[in-house]
Amino acid sequence: MFREDLFMRSLRASFLLTSFAIALIAACSPFLTAQGELDSALAPYTSCKFSDGLQVVETDPLPPGITSREVDTDSGPRKIDMEAGIRVMFAYPATDFYANAKAELLPATNYAQLKQFLLDNLQHLAQGNIMNTSLASPLNGLEAHGLDREKLEGGTLGVYLLFDNSAHVVTTIYLLNQEPQSRKFQSFEEYRQLRDRFLVSYSACIQKNQQNKQ
Repeated sequence: MFREDLFMRSLRASFLLTSFAIALIAACSPFLTAQGELDSALAPYTSCKFSDGLQVVETDPLPPGITSREVDTDSGPRKIDMEAGIRVMFAYPATDFYANAKAELLPATNYAQLKQFLLDNLQHLAQGNIMNTSLASPLNGLEAHGLDREKLEGGTLGVYLLFDNSAHVVTTIYLLNQEPQSRKFQSFEEYRQLRDRFLVSYSACIQKNQQNKQ
């Protein structure tokens, strides 16, 4: 079982409760300018359109004051430092959330170590699940790693990491499960097809947005 399931259940409620307060705090904070500059590195991850109807339906910045998070590894918990972060939620029309992506700007000084911690966390989550060994990497310029459940069960069906090693950005993508009547896919094969299309399309969009910024 993915250990992120508990996180996913609380994530939606916590962001709904705090989003308005975050907006008020940010509007009054002298930290806003610096944070805005940092967040601009994550802008390419938030504005994407998809040919199959998938849409970005929510974006939420990292709450003020949050500068790290913990991940589990086989060697114990590890702290992931962050300079900025944003959550991007995706959904198909008339369905529940399809994917939750967390794009995080990591410090350049210890990026390699933090990246290894995140890969160790993915390996930790692989117990009882399937590493996606057929995943193309790099994927539109992003180093890609991921795994999936064996069946359509639980709240999270897949976890994928996209590393932009030059920009020191990691995107953790949780591919979500829903009730059958509220999801785009009805079989595991349909899930895999949507997964592959999403990863290719999203990474291509990120790459295009980055090029447009230059």
